[in-house]
Amino acid sequence: MCREAGAERADAAARLAGIADALGETMWADELRRSGVTPVPAATPPTWGEVAITGLDVVEDRARSGDWTTARDQAAFLADFFTRMRKQLHGVAGVAFEGLASAARAHDLEDLAEHGDLIRELFGSDDAPAGGTP
Repeated sequence: MCREAGAERADAAARLAGIADALGETMWADELRRSGVTPVPAATPPTWGEVAITGLDVVEDRARSGDWTTARDQAAFLADFFTRMRKQLHGVAGVAFEGLASAARAHDLEDLAEHGDLIRELFGSDDAPAGGTP
């Protein structure tokens, strides 16, 4: 069971690295590579929902396992991405990810969960292609 959970964590991080590559987010993808992740190339253009939920999965998993540095870093990349895309999305998206990043910086699992719930509500069924020029 522990091995399966570890594989799921690695899969989410590998998918996130592939998503970052597909979106042209080189610094983000490179940071994941430096942490030992081999990107899984995105088979189709990533959707807003895939970016949000896959990233959230990585942040929450790393926080639960006590790796707050990675949780904080990945939450910061998400917050930066969604803030830059505010012209294509409602501004609340960036705010939700800023809250997630703040919770990760504070090592606050409860606050992280609250922001995670909001992000899932906002993006859980969003299948519109992500990215583009802000």
